[in-house]
Amino acid sequence: MSDKPWDLLVLVVVLVTNRTLVKWFPYALVYWSFQLVLVATAIWFGVHGVDGLDRVPVARFVVTGLLIFHLVQNVVIRRGGKKL
Repeated sequence: MSDKPWDLLVLVVVLVTNRTLVKWFPYALVYWSFQLVLVATAIWFGVHGVDGLDRVPVARFVVTGLLIFHLVQNVVIRRGGKKL
C-alpha cells in the first residue's frame, strides 16, 4: 500500500470528466480518445486493483464494471439513445 492515493485521484478525474465533459466533446477524435482513456483505466484497475482495498477483492470488479458501464453508456448516448 502506498502513502499517496494516486489511483483514486485518477479514478475521480476520469469519472468527473466523463460525467461533466463527455457531452461537450463535439469531435469524434476527442470523444473516441476519451473512450480509450476509459478502456485503459478499466484495464488498469482490473489488473492492479484499487490501492488500499487489497482486502476487498470485489472492489476491483466493481470499479472495472463501473468504468465499462460508463463506456457503454457513452456509446448509447452518442448514438442518440437515452441514459441507461
